[in-house]
Amino acid sequence: MTRKSKQYLGAASAIAVAISLAAAGGAYAQVSTSTIRGSVMDGAQAEAGATIVARDVASGFTNRTTVNADGGYVLSGLRPGTYEITATTTDGQTTSEIVTIGIGQVGEVDLTIGGEVVSETMTTDLGDVVITGRRLVEVRTPEIATNVTTQQIETLPQINRNFLNFAALAPGVRVSTNAQEQTITAGGQRAESVNAFIDGGSLKSNIIDGGIAGQDDSRGNPFPQAGIQEFRVVSQNFKAEYEQASSAIITAVTKSGTNEFHGEVFGTYRDQSFIAQDEFAEERGDEKPDLEVLQYGFALGGPIIRDRLHFFGTYERKEEGRAAVVNLGRQEPRFTNQFGQYIGTFAVPFEEDLYFGKLSWQPRDGHLVDVSVTWRDEFDTRGIGGANSAERATELNQTTLTINGRYQWQTDAFVNELTVTQREYNYNPQPVNFSTFGQTYRFHENDTDPNTPGFQVNPFGGANIINLGGADSRQDIVDEVLTFRDDLTFNEIEWNGFHTIKMGAKFSRQNYQVIKEFGRNPLFYFDVDGHAALSGSTTVPYRVELGNAFPEVDLTNNVYGLYIQDDWQITDKLELNLGIRWDYEDNANNNDYVTPQSVIDGLNQWIASTDGGKPAGYAPSWFDINDYIATGDNRDPFAKAFQPRVGFSYDVFGDSSTVIFGGAGRYYDRVQFNFSFDEIVKPFDFRQNLFFSTTGGAPGVATGNAGDPILWQDSYFTAEGLDAILDNIPAKGEAFLLANEFEPPVTDQFNLGIRQRFGDWQTEATLAYGKTENEFTWQYLNRCREPLFGNDMDGYGDNGGFCGPGGTNPYRSYLVSDHNKERNFRAVYLKADKPYTRDSGWGLHVAYTISKSEQNGGNDNFCFDCFSVETSPTRPSGNDERHRVVANGIVDLPWDFQLSGILTLGTGTPYNIFEDIGPRTIFRPNAGYPDGHNFIIPNAFAYRNLDLRLTKNFEIFDGQELSLFVDAINVFNFSNYTGFDGGTGDPSNPNPNFGNPSSVLFPTRTFQVGLRYSF
Repeated sequence: MTRKSKQYLGAASAIAVAISLAAAGGAYAQVSTSTIRGSVMDGAQAEAGATIVARDVASGFTNRTTVNADGGYVLSGLRPGTYEITATTTDGQTTSEIVTIGIGQVGEVDLTIGGEVVSETMTTDLGDVVITGRRLVEVRTPEIATNVTTQQIETLPQINRNFLNFAALAPGVRVSTNAQEQTITAGGQRAESVNAFIDGGSLKSNIIDGGIAGQDDSRGNPFPQAGIQEFRVVSQNFKAEYEQASSAIITAVTKSGTNEFHGEVFGTYRDQSFIAQDEFAEERGDEKPDLEVLQYGFALGGPIIRDRLHFFGTYERKEEGRAAVVNLGRQEPRFTNQFGQYIGTFAVPFEEDLYFGKLSWQPRDGHLVDVSVTWRDEFDTRGIGGANSAERATELNQTTLTINGRYQWQTDAFVNELTVTQREYNYNPQPVNFSTFGQTYRFHENDTDPNTPGFQVNPFGGANIINLGGADSRQDIVDEVLTFRDDLTFNEIEWNGFHTIKMGAKFSRQNYQVIKEFGRNPLFYFDVDGHAALSGSTTVPYRVELGNAFPEVDLTNNVYGLYIQDDWQITDKLELNLGIRWDYEDNANNNDYVTPQSVIDGLNQWIASTDGGKPAGYAPSWFDINDYIATGDNRDPFAKAFQPRVGFSYDVFGDSSTVIFGGAGRYYDRVQFNFSFDEIVKPFDFRQNLFFSTTGGAPGVATGNAGDPILWQDSYFTAEGLDAILDNIPAKGEAFLLANEFEPPVTDQFNLGIRQRFGDWQTEATLAYGKTENEFTWQYLNRCREPLFGNDMDGYGDNGGFCGPGGTNPYRSYLVSDHNKERNFRAVYLKADKPYTRDSGWGLHVAYTISKSEQNGGNDNFCFDCFSVETSPTRPSGNDERHRVVANGIVDLPWDFQLSGILTLGTGTPYNIFEDIGPRTIFRPNAGYPDGHNFIIPNAFAYRNLDLRLTKNFEIFDGQELSLFVDAINVFNFSNYTGFDGGTGDPSNPNPNFGNPSSVLFPTRTFQVGLRYSF
């Protein structure tokens, strides 16, 4: 047995043991590392047996391999960075080259004994030492990928320090323009179809929306930007090692310590005086809302043992000082005297702390250990303003703890990478005063029935004067994931060419804990005049609203994944990428659930009834009750998630100047647990009202409705006191039924393109297509009939009406899951990239997307306008934008100034149209598009935004640098409109405001100042 055979056998044994112990995982090698390959020649002779050593010039860590019989070599599992590649022949001759490789890339470095390499250079600054090497450009890949470098992250303008902002630099990718939260979409799909990895650890949100954990409903950032070295966006045709995504993958690698101590201190600032008022606020005469945003932090890294053990750590803090104005619903002296202490301007801060620490250890050649910890802690004060007093505040708390460990073992024959990741994400909106009951004070000024003696009022009406006490709802959601991964790469297996074989496995234990208390803090209604028709007192509430208690849910879902990938270099021009992936979840749709008998009985009762005027025995033609009734053992996990993925690249002239590439693949995603949660708790989701008075009857004698109130007692000020009464009063929740056998969302992708190099420029043109099926939708079962008429082109036809269950039915409605929602995405991606280098002093990247995105079903997770999703019209998706240009550039100016910018132009996303044709109104979702405005091309772009940053660098001493910068976000203050009026009006009286906007997208022109001191 040869030495390499023994190593292959040892590696195979290692992976077998790892899998058997469930210490297995997805593709770490490409998720967060890189590959350098090439040849070593002496003239026409291959230098077989030569030793290749790749030394990270920053850390001193080394990787090594041996040149094969044909002169080729492969170095896998490299951390992105700058390397000195040295070849030493068997007779002692050496040659070397310094190169830089980006995350996820496969770079080519051919070495010639006695030769000289002349190439484009870039620099890595290590204090007093500046290492210069060429930047490798990946061209022989079927992936549509965009790398975002450290230079771009640190230099380009942005309104907050969220590295994910720069995902928008990739074609086909959009970042939401929303001050309240930030989500990412790609390929015409939902945010939930994206997955992001940091150091190989997935950030996928498993329970709630947003795609990336912590991005939904958050002003904050998922990770400290000072800890990100670079990242890569793969917007189509990613390989088999990537998981749980069907639109785009974002994979980032963190910074590590080096052999030199390096650090930075940074900060940015803006307030309301730096921000332009939007045109609608100016027309209304609104005052600028108070705002002060401060972001600051530091980073430090260096050696503990040179060339062996390094550390890196960073801390970032974000403070947003906002203010909310509380006013009374009626500005009258009597109310001001009574409630004046609650009026005023109150702070509604947002605060976030981000911590990251990392140790990197290479105990000896071929072995590397990384251990890191990330902690995110934020809160956002909400719920204050208008008639809501400061007492009504809710703090939206979110925390994420991630612990990541990685061990890499490398030999000449293979690289094995084992990772273990523990992540706990907590979403916890919590009222500040949940233990204090809520109070709303109402002014009933109108007699609702003047013909009846006395003053008659509507107990559900009245003008809202002010709301006091605690807010009524809170949630506590924990998404806890423990993942074991193992990834094994065999280099340079020879058979009809050379093969790089990657295989991997994963086990992830996911625990979902969900507590939701909607309306559980009682809200009491007080009449400021104490009308006899209500409670007869200003201090006794006339009405209370209380939500029912939900069951607490604690569920475990085990996730398994296997893949194998063969990168087959058939010739020096042609390469095939063949892979297949299989994923499995053993409890994705609450497999042990048993449908309550009350739901079965109520459903059968509704079908048999004539409720709402429907025919007895009618149910929609698409419905079969047996598909939805769960018995606890008739929901089998989906086991057919096989995902073949094929790609190719052909180097036409063999010099990497012209490369034709393409591929096709299947990608399964997952369904968030929130849907299974709905099935469990929605039958308990209802709010009840009780009415009180000073002259009412006792519970059980009086019914507690508006016409028969209960005699008030102070014990009713608690939820427990009210539950004793409400438990005896019937109330109805909703029944949500999951299909017993549904498949997760799946996307089939195809692409074909060409890359062409022109000097320093790398260009790319790609045709891309994606078709998504099996998306999740809740839809009404309670239809009255089959549709009377079909769809009107892109508008909804008859949905069959709504015939809700009658009074004796235990539920107020029935909804069922539908999995026929589909999307189609067609696009042309055009890219041109000239990387920034210090020698040239400038860089420019342009991405142009021409696309069409269509779907059926609803705009969100419900489709109330559908008779069925399958029969709903195919029409534009909500993120359909036919043309989009994103350009970013960096240019050095005289006197150590530097200018950078991002230009984004788009034709705009659609809005809904409600077309009145006389006898009825047709709802045409996303049928209208905004008008274009001038920018370079007349009337071409509905969305226009140019962000600029001007930086002045001061060299201090010993390699220390102070950078002062000013960001100008939306520097031309373009109004990017939204809130379009989609009502056409009837033909005889058209709506004059049709197509007119009512608001402006975030941000308006905003200035921000900042500094960065690095050493």
